[in-house]
Amino acid sequence: MTSSQLMLRQLGERVGVKNLLTERDDKAWYTKGFRVGRGEALAVVLPQTLLQLWQVLQICCASNAIVLMQAANTGVTGGSTPDGNDYDREVVIVSTRRLKGVQVIDQARQVIAFPGATLTELENILAPLGREPHSVIGSSCIGASVIGGICNNSGGSLIRRGPAFTEKSLFARLHDDGRLEMVNHLGIDLGESPEEMLQRLEQQNYTTGDRPDWAGKIWADDYASQLRDTAADSPSRFNGDRRYLHESAGSAGKVVVFAVRLPTFEASPQTRTFYIGSDDEQQLVALRRVLLAEMQALPIQAEYIHRNAFDLTVRYSKHMMLAIGKLGPQALPGLMAKKARWDVRVSHLPFLPRNSVDRLLQFFNQITPRGVAPRIMAYRDRFEHHLMIKVEAQQTAELEGLLTRFFSQGQGDFFLCNQREARDAFLVRFGVGGCTISYCDYLGYDPDQRLVAFDVALRRNDRAWRIELPPELAEQVQVDSCCGHFFCYVNHQDYVLKPGVDAKAFKQAVIAVLEQRGAKYPAEHNVGHLYRASDEHAAHWRMLDPSNSFNPGIGKTSKKKFWAQ
Repeated sequence: MTSSQLMLRQLGERVGVKNLLTERDDKAWYTKGFRVGRGEALAVVLPQTLLQLWQVLQICCASNAIVLMQAANTGVTGGSTPDGNDYDREVVIVSTRRLKGVQVIDQARQVIAFPGATLTELENILAPLGREPHSVIGSSCIGASVIGGICNNSGGSLIRRGPAFTEKSLFARLHDDGRLEMVNHLGIDLGESPEEMLQRLEQQNYTTGDRPDWAGKIWADDYASQLRDTAADSPSRFNGDRRYLHESAGSAGKVVVFAVRLPTFEASPQTRTFYIGSDDEQQLVALRRVLLAEMQALPIQAEYIHRNAFDLTVRYSKHMMLAIGKLGPQALPGLMAKKARWDVRVSHLPFLPRNSVDRLLQFFNQITPRGVAPRIMAYRDRFEHHLMIKVEAQQTAELEGLLTRFFSQGQGDFFLCNQREARDAFLVRFGVGGCTISYCDYLGYDPDQRLVAFDVALRRNDRAWRIELPPELAEQVQVDSCCGHFFCYVNHQDYVLKPGVDAKAFKQAVIAVLEQRGAKYPAEHNVGHLYRASDEHAAHWRMLDPSNSFNPGIGKTSKKKFWAQ
């Protein structure tokens, strides 16, 4: 029996053979990224308890295997899937999808979240309590995990809260001598051994506040003041920012996180949304500076969509918008998994194109009405640039007054949304993230060859918003999509390239343009396998994982043991 066979037998004994996937078709959902990235893995393991997760880690580390932690597999930079097949050890994907759980503590002011807990799950638990989590938009609609957000310092659109961050977590790390250690920095006394810690945690057999390290920073509470400084010659947030690298926060899979402690926030009982249109980008840039300076309290959200992105979304992502609108965001991960299974089945039928499911979805999108509120569609026809600003109800008069004064002297217009219009506006915004991948899937393009995405943090004092390409680069683009968190100055730009364009060369040329502007990248989706990590970011990972056994190769770093080149 080989060492790999022995490891598989031991894993099967721990989690059960039904929770150990070794067949190619069974592994397909886990070995291909949501947007980019794919590779091979010896097995996919689905532990059912935190104790099983610990035992799986023990087996994999003792067998000298690479461990790739994966939660919802919703990342857009391929950071939780294998990247090619050039690893120097066997790769085991450990999926935490079944390790759900959220414990509400401290009179609902804080929560403990487990590895499989999603943003949607957390949102639903807190809603009856009048509370809400750090993030409530975008990623929550594709089932993104709470811990995944912490590990990636994910940003999100909630203006007042900044990147996902905590100093309080329970995690496992592997030392360079092969010793696997459980580190309890939750600020809760859970006992001494890993087994006792996990048992007590799952049973909620603990008392909060009984340790001197109970207090600690659990969110980026200085973010709002940073955002208002529109004269600063630096971005407000970006991945690899050393202010937000702390153990599990920003770890990108270099430690295995069992639980995190996070704050909750008082939910706004009533909100209103303003829809703004302009043909002049500079008008919106100036509006951002005015509102950040003059509003007494920051808005809740300020989301931008370019007309190109709007058109691609209502044409190619309509099925996602409808699914969210009719079934709720909690249904989307299951629907995506079902589609992936049908993609695998179709791939075995040689008389059908590999993208048959996507063609069927797009046929449905083409023959059904757009379903977007008429006033929003009218603004699509009138204006190139679209901005949605959501505020608490008591801020309505203040913002309406500021917008009226601003547009009395400038080009553009706005209206106060009714309930349906507010819903449709943000459904379109939700759908933008998947519009270019749906476009590529429908046309049979390989997104690894044709789709180049940028997640960019602009300087707070930058006088431009969009990424203007030199003519020789613009000529290489077939379609593009731009959206973003406008007040945070986080720009999401996708390019689908024309046939024959060298995607790598195009990407490097655009990066040179961004660096000339003083931008940082990525802003919030983390480096994955698309971006090169900064020296500071990589140093953080080397400290966490000296043997390079967890998620090696992330951020274009070494895939080899002990970080060998």
